[in-house]
Amino acid sequence: MLFTYLIIKMLKRTPLKPKKFYTLKKSPLKAKKVSLKKTELKKPEDYELKKQNDKAKEKWEEARNICIKRYNGKCAVCGKKGTQVHHIHLRSKRKDLLYNQNNLILLCDKHHFHQGTDNYKLQCEIIAIALHISVEELLKRAEQKE
Repeated sequence: MLFTYLIIKMLKRTPLKPKKFYTLKKSPLKAKKVSLKKTELKKPEDYELKKQNDKAKEKWEEARNICIKRYNGKCAVCGKKGTQVHHIHLRSKRKDLLYNQNNLILLCDKHHFHQGTDNYKLQCEIIAIALHISVEELLKRAEQKE
């Protein structure tokens, strides 16, 4: 019995599978040459694009200011101070109506909640109710040229 006890104790100490020790071979690090490129001068096309962006920004600021004056700086829905100029037709869908005053309406932060197409219909319904017209009439008015 003592003999079996010693054998069991020895078996507990010795692992069933021998451990393998792996050694990593150290390899010298290879130095990579990194060449730093000189910054290239801007191309004339880049300057032209910036001029186009400046022109678009100026055109938008002008359209925005006209819209604010048209609504006397007040939200078209509630009459509080208007801070957001809203496009009735989405800018992404109707680029031809981007600066059209009939497509722009002044809203406050509370009533200008729609971003993208998710709440577009709800936003149009709120504006139409405030103006006492149908949504179809609102969209037709927004399409009219100045």
